[in-house]
Amino acid sequence: MSAKKSPGFGTYPLRYLALGLLMKGPDHGYQLDQTLEEDFQMIWKAGQTKLYVTLSRLEEAGLLGSELEPQENRPDRKVYHLTDQGRQEFLSWVRSPVPSMRAVRVELIAKLRFFNLLDLPRVEDLIHAQQKVFQDMIQEWAEDQEGESDPFLKEVYEFRIRQASFINAWLDTYLERFA
Repeated sequence: MSAKKSPGFGTYPLRYLALGLLMKGPDHGYQLDQTLEEDFQMIWKAGQTKLYVTLSRLEEAGLLGSELEPQENRPDRKVYHLTDQGRQEFLSWVRSPVPSMRAVRVELIAKLRFFNLLDLPRVEDLIHAQQKVFQDMIQEWAEDQEGESDPFLKEVYEFRIRQASFINAWLDTYLERFA
């Protein structure tokens, strides 16, 4: 593997998922957790505690605002909303390709889910940018594979090349069906 390659680990930043959940409008933590479970059940699992911590951090960072909503016979409920900065940060994230193969399974699929749920325009721009990232990876891996003397590592390169090629083909199919 060349020195410029990243190790390929995805970070799965919950902050963007929380911001995206608020793109439809203000909501309280418990309902956001329910929406996360309902809309992202096969994609992203977070846990209620992690979600609440993330919401607090986003508010501290100025990406969310909140108001207390009175409830009868219960403590006030905190209702979160996106700030302009939070909306811009989410839109920048959702439109950017993921940098690694590992990030496809969770982060890229979550981005495509948000395009679908929020009816965001220009999903094809994300898909084409993502395909370019993988095409560049394929080219680099093919060059590295050619120079590799270890037969096992040659097979690892072949696996990666085929995996990236499959994802690019799947993205073509996704475009045909949903764009």
